[in-house]
Amino acid sequence: MKSLGIALQKNFLRYAVLDGDSGNPTLVEKGRQTTCDPNDIPALMDWYETHFQHLISAHAPDVIGYKLVLEPKIEQQHNLSFPLGILNLLAQKEGIPINEFSQRAITPAKLGLGKTTDLMVLVDETFGEHPPYWDKYQKEAVLVAWFCL
Repeated sequence: MKSLGIALQKNFLRYAVLDGDSGNPTLVEKGRQTTCDPNDIPALMDWYETHFQHLISAHAPDVIGYKLVLEPKIEQQHNLSFPLGILNLLAQKEGIPINEFSQRAITPAKLGLGKTTDLMVLVDETFGEHPPYWDKYQKEAVLVAWFCL
């Protein structure tokens, strides 16, 4: 099974593609893409649509997972909320199941592990380190993809 994980932050789209199953995942690809001008909302939404469509076409995921930011500030809506509507629409049009995970839902229990498991360390132990940009945001993209396997 192939899973696409998405984590957004201002000015960046993080993604990870995993293959396999939750007990034996393989990192196929990961990336950090710089968005266009966040103040030009129509152009930014076009950018997200194009890039999401490219990721879906290039990787043909069986499922998509994304990190959802709960209660973003008004200035974060264009970067953290609106693009996820586009992602959900594209997934629906392609017939791909899609799952959201808030920060509270990114827990070791999703992988059948105990509460004390440090997920950021687990990502490094399972997949190795993959610089550049192997940080919390990239690891969240990996985790939401992993939760979907």
